[in-house]
This record gives sequence, structure tokens and C-alpha cells, in this order.
Amino acid sequence: MVTNKEIICYETDASRLKGKAERIIFPKSSDELISAIRIANLDIVPRGSGTSAMGGTIPNNSIIIDMNKMDKVLGFNRLNLIVHVEAGVSIKELNEKLNAVGFEFPINPLNDSSTIGGMVALNVSDSRSMKYGKMKDWVEEIEFVNGKAELIKTTKADLLDVCGMEGITGIIARIKLKVIPKIERSASIFQSDNLDEVLSIFRRLKSENDVVMLDFFPRSIADMLGLVDKHHLIIEFDSDRGKIKGENYKKIISLKDKVYYSLMERGYYQSQDPKFFLDKVKDFILFLEDIKVPYFAHLGSGIVHPFFKDSELEKQRRVIEVIKRMGGKPAEYGIGLKRKDFLDDFEKKIIGRVKSRYDPYGKLNKGKVIDFEGKINVGRHLQPLERHDIGKIKPFIDREKERILEFTKTPEEKIQELISEAELIEEQEEIYDEEGSSSYDYNEEIEKEEAEEPINKQLEVEEQVEEQVKEQSPLDIIEDYKQTFESELEGEKKFRVEEFAKNVAKQNLSRDVRRNVEQNLIQENKIEIEKKGKISKDEEDLIKKIMTGNFGFSKPKEEDKDEN
Repeated sequence: MVTNKEIICYETDASRLKGKAERIIFPKSSDELISAIRIANLDIVPRGSGTSAMGGTIPNNSIIIDMNKMDKVLGFNRLNLIVHVEAGVSIKELNEKLNAVGFEFPINPLNDSSTIGGMVALNVSDSRSMKYGKMKDWVEEIEFVNGKAELIKTTKADLLDVCGMEGITGIIARIKLKVIPKIERSASIFQSDNLDEVLSIFRRLKSENDVVMLDFFPRSIADMLGLVDKHHLIIEFDSDRGKIKGENYKKIISLKDKVYYSLMERGYYQSQDPKFFLDKVKDFILFLEDIKVPYFAHLGSGIVHPFFKDSELEKQRRVIEVIKRMGGKPAEYGIGLKRKDFLDDFEKKIIGRVKSRYDPYGKLNKGKVIDFEGKINVGRHLQPLERHDIGKIKPFIDREKERILEFTKTPEEKIQELISEAELIEEQEEIYDEEGSSSYDYNEEIEKEEAEEPINKQLEVEEQVEEQVKEQSPLDIIEDYKQTFESELEGEKKFRVEEFAKNVAKQNLSRDVRRNVEQNLIQENKIEIEKKGKISKDEEDLIKKIMTGNFGFSKPKEEDKDEN
């Protein structure tokens, strides 16, 4: 049970925005997650480690689903290099277990407490993404629960319906990830007083296969970190090519983490993470230097991080305008609440279509990424109707009730009604023939008809509408919907093809490089990977125990034994 004081901790995240949480739920399985979404009558905010810098986990009178109790490693297939984990496991814990058996997951964000589910939801990249790509490049399968409380497994083709959607289409429960054999890396540092010289070295190194990271610290940042008063380019290698190894290598690589804390100690809590094409990076850096904004950059990935104090609103506004004008896109932090204006109308439309398929009621992470109005307002459809609401809809209910009664009459009842109507008409005709004229006053009837004319017209329109609805069969309705859906799908396909075209070369390169690295490491015996059947049963059992944490104290569930 969470106390009121503990709930306050869930009302903010790394963005330092403030919201209001109604209650916190800690699911321990997919079934509990499904139940939580099914019975919720408020909007639902999924939360991992709470490290979102853009307000992605800020509640608005919401239910928060904390995923940290779903933190198991469910299985590890060392032959296929696949690990199966729950969404709440942290990247630090995962890599500790993988390292113990000679493997690793190479994408490592700033905060090592980040959960795998959160990293997938943001489609995280890091300083090594120049070689290893983004989170989506390492995901084989996602198991998630959508806004309709349905458990779904994605294929590779549908990953982007969840990966990078920041929890607005579903809450991730389990993930299958590719891993690689653990690599002994090294590093080097290039120092210079001349920015152009640093950028020239960067361009030469960027195309080399064993270079995985190129981080740039300008002179102002180097001074904060206690380095000499020069520009610094930190180069990381997937080999022993670098001069810095062992413990010294770890210290150099940790500088990118240290820089955040050094800036925050000086009051620089706000930052951005635009990603640029290579030809725009220099122009943006020179602009930051000119207006004296502290920054550092993952040059290999094209990502620059400018930092601001809370009071520097005008300076931050100017930088954001330049980012948009130069075509910079959000890279590591996501969209969340803060950066919805970075998306253009086409991007919002595509995201809205995907959300409407998985979360038509708008239950999940409301207000994040895009503004989305659900088919039924969340919570409203579960509340009792007020008296004035009943008064408004009663005529429609009565009319619908009459239509239902009409359809439920038996054939005998309908025939009897027709006979009665025919007999009544015959009686009226006989009266008219005998008297030679109608028995009512003609002028009075005209006045009556004129008075009823507006009512009759309204009824006539309503009857025409009802007839059209009756004539439209379910198959017609399905066909109309199918045509609409197919036209929308074409637009979405076009968008995905464009995204694929932009990334395919990089993906292929990353895949080939990873494969070469793995093969080289195996051939050079830098790590021991035995073929199936070559390692002993005791060794195989030990690997399973390390990865899953099951040392025989409890019987594992059947669902946890899906990898051998």
C-alpha cells in the first residue's frame, strides 16, 4: 500500500514538471497488467525508472502503473544470442547478468537505472548509435497490453507501433532482445585548440569499422571536468586499438555521465538533444559558442546537447527556434509533454492513426506526444448518467425501442395488422361512396394540416434517415470502413517506407559490423562460445541460474522456460 507521502514521488520525473497521481498499481505479471487496464476509469500512465526528461511519466489525476516489480530475466538463448526479459528489469542489472556469462547488450543510456521497457518505449539511442543504431535495431519481439486490455505480440514489421510511442499505444510487458559477445574495448583522446581540426579528425574516424563512439567536449566543458583547457574528442574502439585500456578506459568513458552532474551542480537543469545531419552540426555548434550556451556532443551520432538554467528562458527559446529551422529532430529524450510542437502535422496524423487502433478510448498516457480525443472520454462511460442527460436522450431511446419492437413482431402479428388496416380502409371507402363526400369540414382539415406541416417534415426527414440506415447492410458498413482504413494505411505505409529508406543503409552496416565483430571474436578465442552439445550440463545449468536468478529455491513457471 502506497502512502500519500510516497504518492508525491510519483507526481514528477526528471523533467521536474509536477502532476497529480490518484493511485499507484504494481503489477507482477501480464495478467495483473491486463486487469489493471481493463478496470481503470482514469487515464493510465506507465512508469519505469522515472528518468524522462520531457515529462513522459507526469500524471494528470491519473493511475500510475509502476513496472518495477516485473523485473525478471525469463530466458537466455546463448546460441541464437537472444535474451527474454520483463519490462521492469534495469539495463544495469541485465548487463551484470550478461557480463557474468560473457555477453552484453551494447546500448547503454546515460542513466543505468533505466528500465528496458522504458528504453523500448522511447526507442533510445546513445553515444554508440553511430555503430549500434537505436533500440529498435535490437528488439526481436515485444509483448504489450493495449488500451483495450488485449495482450499482443508484435512482429518485426510492427515494432514501431510500440517502440518509440512512449506508452501511448500500449504498456510493454516483455521483450526479446538481441545481444552480442562481450567486447574488450579501448579508447583514445584527441586534444586541440582548433575546432576545425577536431571536426576534421572526426570525419576521418567516423567511417572506420572499429570506432563506436566519438564524443566531443568543448573547452568550457573540459574545464568543468578538470581536463586541460582544450577541445577534447573521446574516441572509443571495439578493439584494443586505443591507447587507454582497463580501469583508465572506464574513467574516460564515464566522462559523458559526469558532465551531466557537473552542469546540474551549476544550475543547468534544462537541456535539449537535437540530432542533425553531419553538415549542420558545425553550424549549430558555432551558434551555441556565439551565444555562450554550454554543450557537449555525440558527434558520431550527430547529437548535440545544449544546457540552460531555469532563468534562461529567452536563450532557450532562441536555441529551439534554430533547432527547428535547421531541421534538428529529438533524439534521446523523446517527445513527452514538453516537445509536442516539434512534430509536424503529418507526423501527428500518422501517430494518431496508430494510437486509434490500439487505444481508441484514449486511456494510455493521455496528453503525451500528441493530443488525442478518444471515441469515449475516459471514465465518463463508466459514470451514471445525470437526470438532464437522460432527458436529452430519452426521445431517441423511445424511438429506438419502437424500431426494436417492430423487428421482434412475429409474421402472424404483422399479417393481422395488415388485415386490420385493409378492413379500416374499406370501411372508410364505403362511407365516402354512400355520402358522396368526406364527412369532415375541408377548411378545418387544411388548417390542421398547415399547423402540422413542420412536424410532418421533421418526421419525414427522420424516416428517410432511418430507411437509409436500414438499407445499408453490415457488409456495406464493413466495406466503407475497409476502404477508409486502406486509404489511411497507404499513407502510413508511405511514411514507413520513407523512414526505412533513410535508415536501411545504416541498419545494414550496423548488422554487418556486428556480425563481423562476433565472428572475429569467436575466431580469435577472445571469448568462449561453444557449439551446441559441446559444453557440459553443469556449465549450461550455471548459465541459466545466473541469467534467471533461479538457484533451485523455487520451481520455475512453465512460461519462464521458453529458451534453452
